[in-house]
Amino acid sequence: MVAHSFCYRRVVTWPPDASWAEPEWVLARRARRRRLRARAWMLLLAVPFGLTTWAAFVYIGIRARRPQWLAFSALYAALVAAYLVLDTPAHVGGTAKGVAAVLGILAWLGGGVHGLAISGDAVRRIQASSDPALDAGRTRIERRTQGRHLLARQPALAREIGVGRPDIPAADDFGLVDVNHAPASALTRLPGVGDELARRIIEKRDQAGGFSSVEDLGLVLDLPPGLVDQMRDMAVFVPD
Repeated sequence: MVAHSFCYRRVVTWPPDASWAEPEWVLARRARRRRLRARAWMLLLAVPFGLTTWAAFVYIGIRARRPQWLAFSALYAALVAAYLVLDTPAHVGGTAKGVAAVLGILAWLGGGVHGLAISGDAVRRIQASSDPALDAGRTRIERRTQGRHLLARQPALAREIGVGRPDIPAADDFGLVDVNHAPASALTRLPGVGDELARRIIEKRDQAGGFSSVEDLGLVLDLPPGLVDQMRDMAVFVPD
């Protein structure tokens, strides 16, 4: 997992990706394509009598992770189903045909207006959910959360696999750094921690026998509150 930690450092210290050398017009064209793909679902709102309005809401509900929009997809699907049932040769009466027309128009125009009203929010959510950088960030956060749970529930197992120890070859550090046991080279992976502060942390932990929390660390070393907050997400304090 040393390789995993190295990749993390690359993400936070070298933001540009390989596209930095591409011509500006190429980047602009690629951005336009992404925007078009994020709005393609709106074509489903234009189909007469709302026959595919429900599909548009299924798409944005799944892609944007909005259960409310999935619920609306069920509503529009029910309206379309009722329209199709009533608008058949079996229902020759004018009343049935009239009701069918109302339901079809309601699914079409109502769903279309609804879709246009939420289109901006839907596009933003879809673009955010498909952003590789955001996906990678969510994965790192989830991994750190899993590592903390493992330390809390199965500390022996966590120590065995090397949670918080990116300095140990083949260890699964979960993106965390054990302030009580990691060497200076690993401590510098913490946000805001350079070589000098890492040296001070090791000196004070040897004197105190370790730290109990990031607040304890900040108090002992008289660290600024902002720096303490920066370290909070990655620092763990495994007792001896």
